[in-house]
Amino acid sequence: MHQKQFLKYDEALWQESPVIEENTLQLFITNKCNLRCKGCFYAHNLGKDEMSFEVYKSHILKHKDAVKKVTLLGGEPTLHSQLPQMIAFNQSLNLKTTVYTNGFHLENLGGISLAGVKIRIGVHGTYSSEKPLANVHKTSLPVTIVYMLCRDNISELNSAVKIAEQDFNCNDFFISSIRDIASTGNYWLDNTDTIPMNEYFDIVQNFVQEYGGRLNIHVSKRGVIKSKFDNAVDKCRFGNIFPNGTKIRCPLDISLNKQCLELEFNKIKCNKDSCCILRKVVLKRIN
Repeated sequence: MHQKQFLKYDEALWQESPVIEENTLQLFITNKCNLRCKGCFYAHNLGKDEMSFEVYKSHILKHKDAVKKVTLLGGEPTLHSQLPQMIAFNQSLNLKTTVYTNGFHLENLGGISLAGVKIRIGVHGTYSSEKPLANVHKTSLPVTIVYMLCRDNISELNSAVKIAEQDFNCNDFFISSIRDIASTGNYWLDNTDTIPMNEYFDIVQNFVQEYGGRLNIHVSKRGVIKSKFDNAVDKCRFGNIFPNGTKIRCPLDISLNKQCLELEFNKIKCNKDSCCILRKVVLKRIN
């Protein structure tokens, strides 16, 4: 078990905000992707398979009473030709939608209603790697930049947050880390690309203490960061479905191929940690 610590920050600048924990259905709507990123948790599933709109609707209708939010992933979800219809269907049922994208085809989200929709752009660096923020086309769409720390991009973290501030319609900057479970079979084991969890804490802590910009900072707790809003809830609130119909509970089980027959939200005890390592800390900018 790794030691959990609180982040220290200037309370004149930042205030920790409670995070609403919501049951979330995550649908991998396509296996197509325009990139082949090193360390991708989904690399072994990439291909041509897609979830049809009719199948998509059936999954949503089956679970709509159990969830509040739907996350659309891939592959690259913006490559699915019926993504706008999927978002509109969620809106018709008052379900929130999060689109997790690499940001290279945001034009496919233009011209549609984004009521109740969040767009998260995952990047692995500012200028280097297969998925650098500098290569993402500038957009007026409201987005959150998700910076996935690994050994090769630590030095580019500060430049990434500056670009997020200056060049994007962005209010939130999310820091997380790559954990290559596919190669290690264990969340806590490292390889040559991943950052040990104690180092992850130190990197985040230094960033929070030094950053003075305007963005709110979201930090993935990864099992080593504590929140003053932590509680005893330890039931898995996720359910994941792939284009071929395979189901898993915890998103971290993607790389472990741990399947289940049916999804149950907020009923099954978390099998990773007594306090889900996928939770986050949110620091809101006060002024």
